[in-house]
Amino acid sequence: MKNREDISFSVAENKYRVALRDFLVSADAQKIEQEINEQDYYPREFYGKLGTAGFLAQVLPIEYDGSGSLTCEAILAEELGAACVPLAWIHSTSSYVYATIARYGTETQRKKYLPAMKSGAKVGAIAITEPEAGSDVMRMATKAALKDDEYVITGEKRNITNGSKADLVLVWAITNPEVDPASGLSVFIVEPGTGFEVVEDYKLLGGFPGTVNSHLKFNNMSVPVENLLGYENEGAKILFDELAIERALYAAMLVGEARPVIELAVRYSMVREQFGTKLSRFEAVSFKVADMATKLEAAKLMVYHTARLIDAGFNAEKESAMAKLLASEAFYEVANNTVQILGGRGVTDEYPAEWAFRMARLSMIPAGTNEIMRFIVQREVYKGYKDNKSGGLV
Repeated sequence: MKNREDISFSVAENKYRVALRDFLVSADAQKIEQEINEQDYYPREFYGKLGTAGFLAQVLPIEYDGSGSLTCEAILAEELGAACVPLAWIHSTSSYVYATIARYGTETQRKKYLPAMKSGAKVGAIAITEPEAGSDVMRMATKAALKDDEYVITGEKRNITNGSKADLVLVWAITNPEVDPASGLSVFIVEPGTGFEVVEDYKLLGGFPGTVNSHLKFNNMSVPVENLLGYENEGAKILFDELAIERALYAAMLVGEARPVIELAVRYSMVREQFGTKLSRFEAVSFKVADMATKLEAAKLMVYHTARLIDAGFNAEKESAMAKLLASEAFYEVANNTVQILGGRGVTDEYPAEWAFRMARLSMIPAGTNEIMRFIVQREVYKGYKDNKSGGLV
């Protein structure tokens, strides 16, 4: 018998989701998440098992053992978010790396890096953000100068997820300082041991066990010419082309992270009594659940609408910004209301509600702050209105 979820996905997509869920249950992913929270270790081994089982890198083309489907990649992000958050964060950054290499890499680069990323043997990171270049990415100061058959990179990057653990890092740097940064950026594939320094690993909001957020420094680091990704000075195009993929997958992960939190609110409200009545019978509680469920479902629909647009070859810059905005704010509302429903217990470590609240607050910053998401949406709406008088909404 079909369930309600089946009708939104193809037979292949549903089979993939069922197999993935079965794998995560059999591997006891939720128990591993608990262990990570207690011991704070980086779950590289578990990530490798995902690859060995064939679940990673669905967005890769068929010739590289993928399914060519961002929709399946989003299913992976969502299910990992629901089952094991640290694992989901490793995937969120690595997926951007292998998707970008698949699209812009040379055949040599694809053959060198993609099989190991597909198998889970290699973890990736993206080095964009700098001390003075966050939302304003065009203020990047890291430079790469061509000398003979090498580029020499100087600068630093901060807030790099997977930074100190990554087996390859995509580094954006200025290769032509004489022009506007949008016309003078390039991207390089950099491997550990080639000269970059890990200055520090930061702890994120509430500690965030099992994840790594790094400050990297490049002191005249030499990178072979063949490690240039795409063409010289094409870095801004690559960045903005691929951000839609990053945001869609990040939003999918947040939808997954919110799922067990709303389930906690529902379960708790059905058994907890006050004034001789189950909490679920009070509209002050049940209406919160109604709002949470509605907004989370809307975010999920936006995620998969965006993924299908990208799979079909459409530009989805507006939709991916909408998806990230909706998913992060829905997650925050779910987490905030769940803490409120649990009351005093919601702010203790007896339940994961307070942990989810911290994760939800953090979610409004990575992959572009929510203020930047709103800027992108309004820009595209006004642009659409000027182009076709439709208000940019269709």
